[in-house]
Amino acid sequence: MKICFYSQGHIGDLLLQLPLIDILIKTYPENQYYYYSIGGDNTFFYEGLIRIVDNLFPTPVLNGDINIPTWFCNPEYNQFRETLPQDNFFPDYFSMQKYFFPKILKSHGLDIEVFDDCGIDFNYEIPTQVIESVEKYKNTKDKNVILFNQTPRSGQTDANRYANYLIDISTKHPDYNFFYTNEESIESNIPNLHHTPDVFGRYTCDILYNAYLSNYCKYIGGRVSGPYMFSAMHNMNVLDSEKIIVSQINSHMGVETFYNKKIYKAKNIQSASTSSTFEILNKEILGDQS
Repeated sequence: MKICFYSQGHIGDLLLQLPLIDILIKTYPENQYYYYSIGGDNTFFYEGLIRIVDNLFPTPVLNGDINIPTWFCNPEYNQFRETLPQDNFFPDYFSMQKYFFPKILKSHGLDIEVFDDCGIDFNYEIPTQVIESVEKYKNTKDKNVILFNQTPRSGQTDANRYANYLIDISTKHPDYNFFYTNEESIESNIPNLHHTPDVFGRYTCDILYNAYLSNYCKYIGGRVSGPYMFSAMHNMNVLDSEKIIVSQINSHMGVETFYNKKIYKAKNIQSASTSSTFEILNKEILGDQS
């Protein structure tokens, strides 16, 4: 049987469901599994993002004998919202997934068990060139900072440029490496300030390669969005109690809310703005130096 998943959400929403899809595939390995590569507002889910789950394949068309939505805002989920107790509160998105997604699957005759310690733990396929390029920064992990400065798509935080802040903080801390993921108007040649495509090469979709680099950064910061979440929510980061993660989002939801709070160990600090993000980072770096 062919099972095809689809979402009307964006890249971060794709990531949230992949651990549960992985459980389904391992429970029913006899089926063929696909993920429709187009999301909401014409978001394109790159092949590499889908294939981080073994035996899940991208498809440009809805081609399943069963087509299953994975985003909680899809109308198919409404029937299960009606059964929620009025005082029900989900402490994080994994709790919400554990409630909703198995019910959607069961309506198609598929049963899975979602364990309490479920997390995002995939082995990203990284080109040898990227591994070799990142290798030289592994020994300075405690002094590496990666910042995800992509423009937010859904009003989650401000869209202020990072350029001046990047120049300022990298100048203040010349013995730290500062990596930023998206192009900025920076003319200064600062040796410890690095645009990540200049580190490992320019790829059509470098989300996974930024995530790999983040494994060797003690500090992870930036705007909460799909590219950010692929890095900040991976087990390799959130299960590390030495990591400091600064989540820039103008709501009450920090990264540990998107994750599984029961297993979250990193230090997560919420930031409401770009200026606040850099103030927090500067304070944390100074604190580690004292």
